[in-house]
Amino acid sequence: MSKSQNAEGGNSFNGNWNDKTCFDWEMRNGIHLDNANFLNMYKETTKYIAELIPFETFTDLGGGVGAYSKAMREFGKTVYYYDANIHHHKYAHQYDVATRYFYSDFTRIQIEGDLVACIEVMEHIEDERLEPFLKRLKCNYFHFSSTPHTNPMDADWGHINIKQEHEWIELFKKCGFTFVQKLDRPTNWSLLFSK
Repeated sequence: MSKSQNAEGGNSFNGNWNDKTCFDWEMRNGIHLDNANFLNMYKETTKYIAELIPFETFTDLGGGVGAYSKAMREFGKTVYYYDANIHHHKYAHQYDVATRYFYSDFTRIQIEGDLVACIEVMEHIEDERLEPFLKRLKCNYFHFSSTPHTNPMDADWGHINIKQEHEWIELFKKCGFTFVQKLDRPTNWSLLFSK
């Protein structure tokens, strides 16, 4: 079986691990919606972003277990959740994190929204797919985070596109975005763009 097709429901991460293995690792390591600290990180992020910029709709690309979506929905925003891992999708649905759910590869479809977020996802996607997606994306603001660090689990997790901050800023600029500012939530390497 190829990386993209296996008995465990695919490989949306582009790594050695399949989607079920990645999901199970997250559950064992506190990346879930029963972890108050993890939820609070996204509640604080939501409050911080809402004080910075105006928006009514929130689109969560590669939303994972749905912590950012859940925080935004509880804050009163209309939330659109996208993920290509069926285990994430089912889990997020179970916790009612969004207004609407999409089980798909978001890079292949038209996305629109006031605030779009992509948190710790783009390191899994090669530039050949990111560039056309970013160029056609319609949004007012884009909240971005992608680890600049390498680690021994990169091959397992599918971290195939690790860039430094200035490289991401340059890619977004090439695709029609304007860098607004650095953010320290939910990671110290988060960035805010406008388009």
